[in-house]
Amino acid sequence: MGAAGAPSRRRPAGRRPWHLPAGSFPFLLLLLLLCIQLGGGQKKKENLLAEKVEQLMEWSARRSIFRLNGDKFRKFIKTPPRNYSMIVMFTALQPQRQCSVCSST
Repeated sequence: MGAAGAPSRRRPAGRRPWHLPAGSFPFLLLLLLLCIQLGGGQKKKENLLAEKVEQLMEWSARRSIFRLNGDKFRKFIKTPPRNYSMIVMFTALQPQRQCSVCSST
């Protein structure tokens, strides 16, 4: 308390005001932007997964077995995100492969 009963304006002993170090603003801005980008990446992954699942459901509604070319195989089988399982059967239907098992079906 001050002289006339007014509260004192002194800081408690041992406490100094806290300031950011000089030059830390660009670092904090970069950190903030990085956090925003990472949050947006999660949404992008969720959207990509939803699109992949929707496409697979559409194909499976038409036919239970569907063919995949190299691009589709990479997109739907090898590339994350993927919360589904697939059974892949590789065949050698091309005549130059001379696969007797594949040609008998």
